[in-house]
Amino acid sequence: MSAFRYAISAPPQSDSDRMEQTPEPPEPDGGPGGLGVALEEELAMLAGQREEDAGPSAAESGVGGQEADLLSLFRQKEKDLVLAAKLGKALLERNQDLTKQYEKMNKDLNEKLEHLEQEKHELRRRLERREGEWEGRVAELETDVQQLQGELERHQVQLREADRDKSRAVSELSEQNQRLLEQLSRASEVERQLSTQVHALRDDFREKSVSTNQHMTRLESLQAEQGVEIKMLSERKRELERRVSAMMEETEQLQNTVEDLRERTLLLERQCHEKDLQLRQSQLELQEVRLSHRQLSARLEELTEERSLSLSPQSASLLTEIEQSMEQEEQEQEREQLRLQLWEAYCQVRSICSQLRGNDITDSALSTDSSMDESSETSSAKDVPTGSLHASLLELRRLTQNLLDGNESTGSRRSDEEALEDQVRKLGEDLRALRDLYELEQEQARRSQEEVLQLHNQVALLTVEARSWREECDHLQAMAEVHEPSEQLQSAIRDRDEAISKKKAVEMELAKCKIDIMSLNSQLLDAIQQKLNLSQQLEAWQDDMHRVIDQQLMDKHQDEWRSPYSFSGANGSSRRSSGPSSRRADRLSDRDKRLFSFFKKN
Repeated sequence: MSAFRYAISAPPQSDSDRMEQTPEPPEPDGGPGGLGVALEEELAMLAGQREEDAGPSAAESGVGGQEADLLSLFRQKEKDLVLAAKLGKALLERNQDLTKQYEKMNKDLNEKLEHLEQEKHELRRRLERREGEWEGRVAELETDVQQLQGELERHQVQLREADRDKSRAVSELSEQNQRLLEQLSRASEVERQLSTQVHALRDDFREKSVSTNQHMTRLESLQAEQGVEIKMLSERKRELERRVSAMMEETEQLQNTVEDLRERTLLLERQCHEKDLQLRQSQLELQEVRLSHRQLSARLEELTEERSLSLSPQSASLLTEIEQSMEQEEQEQEREQLRLQLWEAYCQVRSICSQLRGNDITDSALSTDSSMDESSETSSAKDVPTGSLHASLLELRRLTQNLLDGNESTGSRRSDEEALEDQVRKLGEDLRALRDLYELEQEQARRSQEEVLQLHNQVALLTVEARSWREECDHLQAMAEVHEPSEQLQSAIRDRDEAISKKKAVEMELAKCKIDIMSLNSQLLDAIQQKLNLSQQLEAWQDDMHRVIDQQLMDKHQDEWRSPYSFSGANGSSRRSSGPSSRRADRLSDRDKRLFSFFKKN
């Protein structure tokens, strides 16, 4: 534009000294409308100066010099017409370039919006897939709990059957002991009868010693019968002694097994006590997590109340920006790409503005851009400076407001704003879904804790039953020591072996139950860890909210202090002509400024 201004304001060769002293016209505000006004003013000044030059020259030279003046004027007009034609052609080419750049920018913006929509769709599908995985895991845990409940019921049924078998074995052993006692009493009576018979036979032998010849055969037969009976009784006595020794060995083995069982029960009781301590500790931690969750929920309710009480559109936009910032951790990569795209857009806007302004413009927007560039170099090369993108867009809008239709630009801006509002609304819905998921996980942890308590009660019942089994074994051992051994104790030994095998099976079931309890404890610890992670995320989101609010307040204060001095370099006439249009552009771009400030903070 400086080259065009110089071409228009260049005087003819005859009046060069006079035209160099003319003051330059005031610098336009920027844009096609300001450029046309400047051209008209310069043409008017040229025409006035030529008339002024023509007047004194006509008075001095007279009629003889009028023809030379007319020739010079014709030549000057021809030169002006050529310059005006060149200027019109240049303006038309510049207008075409601007339209092409605007179409290219529109196309880039549409492609970026489509890319953002695709990324949003991918995030939604990820969220749905994660929800499906969580539901599958919950279903698996519920099936595991049902299986454990079924196994516990089967164990209880087996324990009842073992109790019935135990009572049956005790009754059978008592009956066998009674039968053995009766047989022993009968054997003692038989021995007494035999002893009486031996005495009677001896008396008869003494009395009938005289008649030995007569009773010899009878005595030999009696001796043979007595020898056979004595052998039988001695063999029976040896068998009884062997059985007694075997019973003693078995009783010693039973004592050893009882001592082993006592040691195992003590170990199990110690482990149960340790598990109780761990469970109490986990309950305390769960209470702390619940307290922190209540505090966070109270804070969240306060924020929702503040949102409901807010009435101005600016506060509503602030709340939507806060809801959108709560998804910051899940969209780091998308924000980085968006930041790069914003940086590229900012560079393109600045290049377009520099092309439209020219190389010699030194208005307030350029100074603000240079100051923002210096501040951005200290922070990051890819972060858009605060307020610079908005200022560049505002300047670009002023430069193109007379070249493009204002209705179409406002329509496209409204569509962009509606798309961003829809995105903010969807992000709020995603946040509510995450909150529901957190409450569901808390309920699952509570259910798992109740199941652990039920399993602990069942373990206590099983320990009580093991003690009753031990007492019954001691009782059976005492009965075996009291009663004398007999041939029918083998069945009792077999019953005892069966009882021992059943007891071992019950111990195996107890070990399985303890393993299940350990797995449930690990699941409970995992749930507590997940709760802690969620609480930390909520605290981080809360801190981000505070930072966003503080940053927005600082940006607003800076914009309020910067706006009175943004166009202080322009003179009074251009400021009065461009004042209403700039205020209207500021009102139109206020909402765009809020939206771009959110992206800059992120």
